[in-house]
Amino acid sequence: MVGEKADYKLILAAILLFSGLGGAVKIVGGILYGSRALFVDALTSIANFVSIIATVYYYRKSLLPPDLDHHYGHHRLGFGGAFTTIMAYSFAAGLSVWELSSIEPYKVSPIAPFYAFLGFIFYAIAIFLSKRAGEYFAPYAVFTVSELIESVTVIAASFLGSVYYYLIDYAGAVVIVGYLFYELYDIARDFIKVMSDIAPEPSLIKNIRREIEEIGLKVISIRLRMIRRGYYQGDIVIRVDPSMSVEEAHRVADEVERRLKEKYNVDVIVHVEPCVSMRS
Repeated sequence: MVGEKADYKLILAAILLFSGLGGAVKIVGGILYGSRALFVDALTSIANFVSIIATVYYYRKSLLPPDLDHHYGHHRLGFGGAFTTIMAYSFAAGLSVWELSSIEPYKVSPIAPFYAFLGFIFYAIAIFLSKRAGEYFAPYAVFTVSELIESVTVIAASFLGSVYYYLIDYAGAVVIVGYLFYELYDIARDFIKVMSDIAPEPSLIKNIRREIEEIGLKVISIRLRMIRRGYYQGDIVIRVDPSMSVEEAHRVADEVERRLKEKYNVDVIVHVEPCVSMRS
C-alpha cells in the first residue's frame, strides 16, 4: 500500500513536470524565435498547467469530511478547479488578443517549429502518465489532447511562416485563439450549469420513486439537486399507513435514506407526512 501511494505521487509529480516543461519550451520558443502562434499556444499551456494544479488541490479539499463550517461536507470545493480554469484561460485569452492586436511584419525563425515539436513530446508524455494515474485523471488526459492538436497546428503554421510568409504563422495564432475562446465558453457553460443546483436526469427520479413505492410507500414529492456528477442531495416526502407508530415511521424513513444512499449515491432527508393530511 505504501509503495502504491509512493508510485502514485511519483506519477503525479511527473505529470506536473512534463506539463510544465511543455509550456516552458513553448514560451521560450515563442519569445526567442518570433512565432506568435507558438507564443499563444504557450499561454494556453500555462493555463492548462495552472488548471491541473488547482484541480488536484480542490479535489483533495472536496474529500474532507463534514465539520463545523461545512455541515454537508466539502463537495462543492471540488469546483474550485473549474473556477480556476476559467480564470486562467480568460487571462490567457486576454493576453493572446493583446498580442495579436498588432499585425506588423515579423520574422519567424526556422527553429520555432522545433520548440513546438518539443512541446508536443512533453505533453504526449504527460497524457500517457495521466492515463496510468487512475480514473480521476482520465478527464485531464482527454482535455490535454487539445494541447497536442494545438501543437500540430503551431508546427505547421510556424514552419510555413518561416519558409514562406509570416502571416501564415499569424493565421495559426488566430485559429488557436478562436479555439481558446471556444474552450473557455464550454468550461464556463458546464460550470454555471452545475452550480445552478440543476436537478438530476428524469430517469433517476423515476428509479427513486419506483424504489420507494416497491416497499409499499406513497411518494408525495422528490426534490434533488446535483452537488457533483453522480452525487445528489435533497428531500423526499412520503406517506405511510396512518396506523403506523412514530417509531416505525422513523425506521421506515431511515431505511429509505439508507437504500437511496447505497444504491444511487443520493443523500436525502425523508419527511413523513402526518396522519391528518392523509385523511384529506
